[in-house]
Amino acid sequence: MHLIPLYTHLILLTLGNAFLVTLVAVYLNGLGAPAAQIGLVGSAFYLGMLGASFFADRLIQRLGHVRALVLCCVTLALAAVALTWTSLLPLWLALRMVAGMAAAVSFVAVESWVLGVAPLHRRSSAMARYMLVYYFSYGISQLFIDWIPAGHNAAFWLATGLCALAMLPLLWAKKPDLSAEAGANANSGKPPRADRALGLAGCLVAGMLLGALYALMPIQLQQLARGDEIGLYMAWLILCGMAFQLPNGSLADRLGKRTMMAVQTLMIGAACLLLWESGGDGMLILAFALLGAGVFTLYPTTMSYACGKMHGRALVKMTQKLMFAYSIGSLTGPMMAGMMLEKFQSGLFLFIILLVAGWALWLLLVRLVLDKPLGDTA
Repeated sequence: MHLIPLYTHLILLTLGNAFLVTLVAVYLNGLGAPAAQIGLVGSAFYLGMLGASFFADRLIQRLGHVRALVLCCVTLALAAVALTWTSLLPLWLALRMVAGMAAAVSFVAVESWVLGVAPLHRRSSAMARYMLVYYFSYGISQLFIDWIPAGHNAAFWLATGLCALAMLPLLWAKKPDLSAEAGANANSGKPPRADRALGLAGCLVAGMLLGALYALMPIQLQQLARGDEIGLYMAWLILCGMAFQLPNGSLADRLGKRTMMAVQTLMIGAACLLLWESGGDGMLILAFALLGAGVFTLYPTTMSYACGKMHGRALVKMTQKLMFAYSIGSLTGPMMAGMMLEKFQSGLFLFIILLVAGWALWLLLVRLVLDKPLGDTA
């Protein structure tokens, strides 16, 4: 119950920010902007997220979680409404980069808050609830595109209002005490370096997978003659990812996080093999269900694994590093998958298979080197 104000803030901020991400692309396309320019503006947002991963922990440490989130809301609201004041490309790039920085700080603050106040044996479940709220809000935000004309300034004002409104629930948010269980030494719960490296690699892989799916799955579906069903398949993909969040979190807490990483890897690999070999509707639906359930749960699982039993400043710093790894993956994944998609008809699926094969090999090597059962981790 004590996280309800935080989740309410997350819903409102995600509704505004995620809607704006799509709105910017649709708005520029309606103005006849070149595809390269639209892609450049979109990349500026993620470049800002990458840049913020270098200072987010210090900002949160200085301001505190609540004030840092308020600052993010104000920044995102101003950056949204300022887009209506100018049409100059350099200013749009700067505004979207600033918005990306604010979004990254917000992610680090919320995720470290959720992990920090959760019991150690329930951190995966806590992250599952967080991701469920986030993906639900993200999905709902896309409906605004059909309700409000993208070429009208009212759409930007709606995004601005939602980001500003996200400050209100924080008035009832209880300031988190992230060092309560860590005692005097906030680093006492730091996991071994190999575990942290595995978590960082998992966030990198998750970023590459999600970035590639968001950017290129519609194009891949068109190449498979499924252009009229893109919205349905994308919605099914995200819905299955949402549906598996809570079961994944519960199983990760019971069986171990590395066990669930292995399960997710098998699900993604099986999904891609089905997509590669089959064109039937039934097989596609099953493959997208496995793909969504595996890809969308990899990030929270690897994140909670990498954080171990950390608290306080150490937890915030680790969350920042994981955001950095995820941002790198989000930037590089679509580029690498795009090159493969140009050469092969099912290039996106081939990219995912190769990436997941490498990730599976990493998991196997970690198990052999550390000489631990896959489920033997908190």
